[in-house]
Amino acid sequence: MSEQLDPWKRPIKRKVPVKEDRYEQQLELQLNKTVDATEEEWLEWQEKELDWWANIQIPFVAFMAFVQLFVFGGMLMAFYLIGKAV
Repeated sequence: MSEQLDPWKRPIKRKVPVKEDRYEQQLELQLNKTVDATEEEWLEWQEKELDWWANIQIPFVAFMAFVQLFVFGGMLMAFYLIGKAV
């Protein structure tokens, strides 16, 4: 870091350190230097990661739809019972 000078070219002594001097900075990710996956890497990833999600997705969505309908039915029943009690 270069030293700061006043108008008479004398070095300036800072009382408070500059932010860059006080805190370490996180390194930036080099996302512009990516490498495309090979066909073998893609097939391996599909077998290990994607197939598992594909196999579990339909039963999971069906179960969540049942839960949503059950909760909606419970809400309607609560409205009906509250209406009868009034």
